[in-house]
Amino acid sequence: MPKLKDPNVWFRDALKITEDPASSDWLKNALVEAINRDPVDSAGDAEVLCRILKLRAAAVQKAELSGATGKAPKTPASARIESQQPPRP
Repeated sequence: MPKLKDPNVWFRDALKITEDPASSDWLKNALVEAINRDPVDSAGDAEVLCRILKLRAAAVQKAELSGATGKAPKTPASARIESQQPPRP
């Protein structure tokens, strides 16, 4: 990780993302929420989220390469997560 000569470099980078119309609303919201939390806690949570999402992406790519339908494989965890979501209108 590069040394931060300017302690506000993180703020400029965050501002670029929140002002970029190409950035997803999900990313913008997650960034703002993370900034409003303890920085060590939010950084740790982001690392866990990144690890899980990379594993999911790899699993989906592997399924697609093996000729599956292209949808994420159903696992007990994903079924449990889906069942906890409110029904869509």
